[in-house]
Amino acid sequence: MHTEGASSTQLHPLTPGHLLTLALPEGSTVICLGEALLLSTTPLSTLDACSGYSLRLHSGQSWRAPAALWVQLQCVEQRSRVQVQMNLSAPKENRPALARLGRLVLSCLRQLSSSFKPGRRAA
Repeated sequence: MHTEGASSTQLHPLTPGHLLTLALPEGSTVICLGEALLLSTTPLSTLDACSGYSLRLHSGQSWRAPAALWVQLQCVEQRSRVQVQMNLSAPKENRPALARLGRLVLSCLRQLSSSFKPGRRAA
């Protein structure tokens, strides 16, 4: 059970050409801890609260998700690191949509895992 204002912090190293994709709940924060990062957003299909856009974050700059979004982070030039503080206390009106998203992701993962059976050759 999460309390009001609960968050989880993750640290991700990024190398040039590496693309990190995350589903962020509303209120989550992304902090650039190294070289410049390109941040692009796409609204979650079930929550059209915000249109997609992109911006560049430099060392020490942060960005807060205004709604539940897919976020893609990419190194611009050199190795970098990004700290992500996931807001675990999603607004009540977003919880059903986030639960549907979770079920959809699990369903896709199950389908993928069933297609990779041991001893089975690719077509």
